[in-house]
Amino acid sequence: MTTSHSSQEDTIKANIYVHASLANAGEYNKSPHFRPENQEKVRNILLRLTAACREKNKAIDFGCGTGFIIHLMYDLFGEVHGVDITRDMMKQVDLSSGNVTLHESMAESTPFASDTFDFATAYSFMDHLIDYRAFLQEAYRVLKKGGVFYSDLNPNRDFIMAIAGAEKLTGGVLPITPIVHREIQGALHNGKHYEEHYGMNAELLEKAEPIKTHEKGFNFREVLEAARTIGFSDCRVEFEWFLGQAKVMHEQSHAHADTVEQYLNAVLPVSSPLFKYLRFVFVK
Repeated sequence: MTTSHSSQEDTIKANIYVHASLANAGEYNKSPHFRPENQEKVRNILLRLTAACREKNKAIDFGCGTGFIIHLMYDLFGEVHGVDITRDMMKQVDLSSGNVTLHESMAESTPFASDTFDFATAYSFMDHLIDYRAFLQEAYRVLKKGGVFYSDLNPNRDFIMAIAGAEKLTGGVLPITPIVHREIQGALHNGKHYEEHYGMNAELLEKAEPIKTHEKGFNFREVLEAARTIGFSDCRVEFEWFLGQAKVMHEQSHAHADTVEQYLNAVLPVSSPLFKYLRFVFVK
């Protein structure tokens, strides 16, 4: 928890300010995860995970934003429900399928009855919370027995701490490469980046993602233990997006990137500090 640094009320206000500003400026949907290749990747993950669902009646997307995940899974379930606290984000969700319903609600305390959903998602979301454990408890509550929880694009603490170590070497014997320099800015000075490029308040940006700012991301061991303690029966973590992956993909090939990723996955957990993000899959 990060209550010593900021209150839940401050975090909520900061998130509404940041995400409404980005959505209204047309910048949010330009985020890297909206690129077609990532949408294809996430769609394939959703197909893989939903294949294991016993039923496909209802799904819920926590922190649905402008509908990134909703648009990738609305055809997989009878009903899809999106939850968010920022109206200006939800105004951009495509409701034309007729089976999507939006709810302005805190993710840690939703209006749904227990054992309602077959599938739950939280994409690029959990680091915006003060207490991810309270949220996991709510996700567990609203899932049916056998329901699947999928959370992705969670900042990896091992990676951020490695980047912080690299920043201390700036001006030292070893040069800082452009790839590492860019990650230093994104991982450690994200507020300054958004202030310079989008005119946003740097302090509020950092308050909007307290787990990344104050806790330096997620410790995968702690998250797995928290999920098991809550009651999830099957708890897995997957590592994604290695340092420099975009350079390998665009300057060499996707096949080369796949080879590097397979190798790094083969030497986990030693290679954990080289992966930016964590993907969690829990089964109730």
